[in-house]
Amino acid sequence: MVMQVAAVLVLVGTIVGRPATPPTAPAAYVEVSLRIDAVETPGASVDPGTVVALRYRPDQIPERTPLGLGDQIRANVRPEGEAGEEVVVATQALELVGRGEFVNPGEGAMFDQGSPQAKVLVKMLAPLAPACHQDTARVLRELAAREPERVRVQIFDLSDPAGRQEANRERLHCATVLVNNRYQFTLSGAGEPREVQLYRRPNYPNSNYNSQDVIAVVEQELRRLYP
Repeated sequence: MVMQVAAVLVLVGTIVGRPATPPTAPAAYVEVSLRIDAVETPGASVDPGTVVALRYRPDQIPERTPLGLGDQIRANVRPEGEAGEEVVVATQALELVGRGEFVNPGEGAMFDQGSPQAKVLVKMLAPLAPACHQDTARVLRELAAREPERVRVQIFDLSDPAGRQEANRERLHCATVLVNNRYQFTLSGAGEPREVQLYRRPNYPNSNYNSQDVIAVVEQELRRLYP
């Protein structure tokens, strides 16, 4: 592995799980599975998507907030263990970058349609009584019918216990549409690139997005993931 190229590496990666086997590190460490998205150390390179075991101390968490699945972090790390073990240890505090790309289906959705093997997962978590959220739910149902193999759509009603439980699991505090775990995107195409944030109330003059923006984001991701 490239871990042997430098004593310390700066990695940007997404937390995608915990190892299946118990960690051998001291109990003072927390261990998670980190998918490497980029390496910022000059002269070092790792194939994107490589997964390593990252060990860090509880006092190295940003603002002492527990990290969760799908969080993207920046970490200064050093290799540990025998060659090929793919274990790294944080040498300083971790930096929370945001939400990384991650397919993480939920449970208890009121609407769940599309292939489990789809590369694009759309999760809508919102109270479904307001008309603005009904419009988004409608266009997502239409999308699910149109793209059953490439897109999976899950809709959670935040007025139901299952919806609130999923929002807690995702650590969300307002209505949000997640596309492969993210809600902030740059839409490119005709005209200047435009930033959209798929959260809070859509379809109003001061909204972060409208319902059709969700479809535009998904179509952009489809072009990227299914070239």
